[in-house]
Amino acid sequence: MDVSLLVAAPGRTGIITLAAVSLLTTPVVVRAQQGGLALEEVTVTAERRESTLQDVPVAVSAFDETEIERRQAFNVKDVVNNVPNLVGVNNVGQGTATTVFLRGVGTTESIVTVDTAMGFYLDDVYIARQGVNNFSLYDVERVEVLRGPQGTLYGRNTNAGAINVITTKPQDETSFAGELSFGEFDRVNLKGMVNVALNDQLFFRFNGLTQNGDGYVTNTTLNKKVNDTDFWGWRAGLRWLARDDVEVLLTADRGVSDQNGVYAINVVAGRPSDLFSVTSGTDIINNSQTDGLALTVDWDINANMSLQSITSLRNTYQIWDLDLSDAPMPIFELFTINDSDQLTQEFKLTGSAVDGRLNYAAGVFYFDENSYSFIGDQIFRFIYNRRDYDVDVTSVAVYFDGTFDLTDRLSLVAGGRYTRDDKSISIQFTGGSQPGFALVGGTPGWNNATLNALGTPTDLDFNDFTPKFGVKYAFSENLDGYLTYTQGFRAGGWAARTSNPAQVLPFEPEVVNSIALGLKATLWDGRARLNSELFIYDYEDLFNSATDPNTGNFQVFTNNADVKGLEIEGTVRISETLDLFGFVAFSDAEYKNVSPVVAASLGSKLQRLPETSFKLGFTNVWPLAGGSSVRLNADYQYTEDHFTDPPNTELGRSGDISLVSASLAWESADDRYSVGLSCRNCTDDVYNTATLAFAGIGFVTIYPGEPRTWLLSLKARTN
Repeated sequence: MDVSLLVAAPGRTGIITLAAVSLLTTPVVVRAQQGGLALEEVTVTAERRESTLQDVPVAVSAFDETEIERRQAFNVKDVVNNVPNLVGVNNVGQGTATTVFLRGVGTTESIVTVDTAMGFYLDDVYIARQGVNNFSLYDVERVEVLRGPQGTLYGRNTNAGAINVITTKPQDETSFAGELSFGEFDRVNLKGMVNVALNDQLFFRFNGLTQNGDGYVTNTTLNKKVNDTDFWGWRAGLRWLARDDVEVLLTADRGVSDQNGVYAINVVAGRPSDLFSVTSGTDIINNSQTDGLALTVDWDINANMSLQSITSLRNTYQIWDLDLSDAPMPIFELFTINDSDQLTQEFKLTGSAVDGRLNYAAGVFYFDENSYSFIGDQIFRFIYNRRDYDVDVTSVAVYFDGTFDLTDRLSLVAGGRYTRDDKSISIQFTGGSQPGFALVGGTPGWNNATLNALGTPTDLDFNDFTPKFGVKYAFSENLDGYLTYTQGFRAGGWAARTSNPAQVLPFEPEVVNSIALGLKATLWDGRARLNSELFIYDYEDLFNSATDPNTGNFQVFTNNADVKGLEIEGTVRISETLDLFGFVAFSDAEYKNVSPVVAASLGSKLQRLPETSFKLGFTNVWPLAGGSSVRLNADYQYTEDHFTDPPNTELGRSGDISLVSASLAWESADDRYSVGLSCRNCTDDVYNTATLAFAGIGFVTIYPGEPRTWLLSLKARTN
């Protein structure tokens, strides 16, 4: 596949045509070579039951422990750089929060009255809040990223897709591992793991880590470095083989971050030459903590049927403040507290029937969440408004998904999920001002009674059925194709980030209708994988809340959009020592029937949807005398210039992004010790990840991506 040719092809039609031709002709080119080294088989649970990556009729990017290390994916945010059409960055001013847009579907809103568009899962447990979702990927078995709406099996708030982090279970052995890293900006990371077999049925595993470092941005007003790193966390698991057919797993985890947040830079007068110098007079904070407890019970009822129960409790707490204006005397500051408790319970039945021709997953799911949020606005450090929110959510769902083999080659794919959501909200607004200043927006005090008098409901309920159906066809033993229709939805809620009760408005669920045409090829005697998907979206009731960049007026609106694209990703084992990997992605989208009233707040392009992106990389291992080896990893990723905010602010463009990453490591013959040196953004490319545009009151602030960093790592473990 000649990626340079694809990128250089003139026009959108030419690109898509050449990509399709490349997809069809690559098997011929690759099969012309011969070899005996097959790629390792990749097991995934994208269909909520175990299968192989090449067998599931879903676009999935999967990374095991080895690939996670080689691609320097230290946390969930790092994974996104390895997935086609996935853009993920820190949410505005928050180092612990990851906001992702997949194929143009996503949200940056972190208020508790609005849900996410991408489902985040930790060991199949849904994580509702994105404030503390940038999980560390230490001691992780694999990460799966499902592209496209996943409403049937994963439920509400997965209309973009789902990210599932699967941690390593306690094993029937005693083992240890440790890692010490030093890096640029005085970063020091310490990680450790211990696994103990208490007896032949009971196993315990514990891992912990700390990450500390100075910031990479200079605050000239406060005369200090900002955007620092200060995190620690742990995870523990107890695994009990109660019987030959019953396994019980109890896990607990905690993550704590205490950093000074992420600063923005004001570019209203044009972009300065240095994007890593700010003038904010606010010493901002971003403190967060997340705690989780989960009990998973697996029962193999018989050879063809298994029952799984997943029970989980999680608390997510975050407190942060932001200077959105980057000024010595801040124009606009935002202070927020979010505190959410969630309970989930799922019973899932998987198995096969009809002489093995039907493979299925079915279940029931219960979700309960209680959230409190405080939001305070401060203008020129004098005018202060506060809003207190309490939001309760109850969601119940039943689902079924199955594949039925009509013949040896042709299979039907069908499923559906019925979901009922009940939501309630309580708001208390209090306005205040310093002498000589008037309250900005709204009234000096209002609550639910005010909303009810305006006709705004404070209780919402939604019923939704998300179907999936399609066909899967095996053209040969090594080439599968599929055509599917899938629907996903993001739950409705309230647009409540406002001081005006008339602007607290409910909105309906977003719905994504997806048609996907895919091919999955295993080539060159198993030494190559090439997977592709062509998708078309009908995106309904896309929710946005934004401030008109010209007038400063807050607006709430929904629109429809059409999204289409093509993704190709693959891995090739060239020799015993050399693997190549990469992807190429194309996309296009347009809003439909945009109201002139909101056009200034919306722009013409979907935010965070580059039309072209690709990645090329390799891993090469050189054997040394005595059995040790040297490993070199390197990759290059290009992401085309795109808008990073709904209004399509010209100053808020990302710029063309060119990222080079590389690592060089020595590994001992017994695989117990290693020393490695790595760098990310090695060429120090400068680009923008997020934008807040308030030009009417004096600022357009952007959040640049991280500069070049390097890391020296020492690792040791028992076999």
